[in-house]
Amino acid sequence: MRLIGRDLKNKILPWMDRDEIIVIIGSRQVGKTTLVRLLLNDIPEGQKAYFDLEDMNILGILNQGPHAFVNYLRLLGYPPEKRVVVALDEIQYIDNPSNFLKIIHDHHPNIKLIVSGSSTLEIRQKFKDSLAGRKIVFELDSLNFLEFLKFKGDSIARVKENIGTIQDILENRFNPSSGLVKNELLPYLYEYLVFGGYPKVSQADDMKLKVSILNEIYSSYVRKDIKDIANIEDILAFNNLLKLLSAQAGNMVNINEISGTLGINVATAKKYLFLLENTFIVSLLNPYFKNKRKEISKMPKVYLLDNGLRNTALSNFQLFGGRGDEGLLFENYVFSELKKRFQVNKELFYWRTIAKAEVDFILNINNRIVPIEAKAHEMKQPALTRSFRSFIDTYKPDAGIVVNLSFSGTMEYGGCKIYFVPAYGI
Repeated sequence: MRLIGRDLKNKILPWMDRDEIIVIIGSRQVGKTTLVRLLLNDIPEGQKAYFDLEDMNILGILNQGPHAFVNYLRLLGYPPEKRVVVALDEIQYIDNPSNFLKIIHDHHPNIKLIVSGSSTLEIRQKFKDSLAGRKIVFELDSLNFLEFLKFKGDSIARVKENIGTIQDILENRFNPSSGLVKNELLPYLYEYLVFGGYPKVSQADDMKLKVSILNEIYSSYVRKDIKDIANIEDILAFNNLLKLLSAQAGNMVNINEISGTLGINVATAKKYLFLLENTFIVSLLNPYFKNKRKEISKMPKVYLLDNGLRNTALSNFQLFGGRGDEGLLFENYVFSELKKRFQVNKELFYWRTIAKAEVDFILNINNRIVPIEAKAHEMKQPALTRSFRSFIDTYKPDAGIVVNLSFSGTMEYGGCKIYFVPAYGI
């Protein structure tokens, strides 16, 4: 597979020369191993080592303890008095990873550790508080739209790069010409909306192959993370929950309604939802509020972290346009792009009043409030919904964003500058 640069790499690089253990987590097949190899590529030969813990021989050595592993490194030509960057892939397979990593960190300062793992369930179970202050954790998502375009070719990726991102808009560097390249970028966006951003899926050119890879990712997830690790026996009920949430992406989660619909008790529904969150399949978005009497303050909205996996759960790979759920796909896409840049429930929220006025997303960054609306159609001119105007009237933001398929422009309302941004421009 071609090694494509990931945005997360630049966030990790400042930690490469520090003492903390770098922990990279994320769902299966999202590209963690590739990211680790990209990090190691910048390190000279003789100063780095990579170990896949799915190799039972390597795992056996590590399970003998840190002393055995250090001796093994010495046999491979890495003397303990010289610095070496050691990558351990699938760290959750070690019997006692917390103790192993703690001893290496505390007693062998020349060994810089990068570890990765697919299952937060196992990592949460096996990682103890003894690593507090000794590790920095990074979560790797599936490809964002720009990373996806890099698989399609450098030239089309440069078109997207020249448009900018939502960060540029927030810093008043809006590109009003972004609507001019819709014919180049929309076909790729439509593909991304349906098949998502798993690297192997993005590389596949044939639709049947894409579907086959997604089905394998889905079945592997259910088989390994859910059935084997989480010990869930009622796989049918779990799958039904995932289908239900996929069909309702962007809607508020009512756990009592879910349990009644699926015929499971509330405790089981909460457990399954917890599992979906902690295996990087769904994300719950909390409401933004200041007035509990007039605004929703507790009930979260649910989103799938990858549209391809969402459509796999629903067995619906119909192309974008005329499939009936374009609005849900589009809003889920906007969420996933925002989630990859901003902290969910710390910087990113949604807003809804008791009277059902709603804005899809609210950014709250350094006390600056920015409402964001997702519209899955090609706008011809600036226009705002009543709900969007209501939020502006209430909170007086200085900027707002309306994401649509291809229209680019600006307008002002109530002292707020509204940017109309093509979906490929966030």
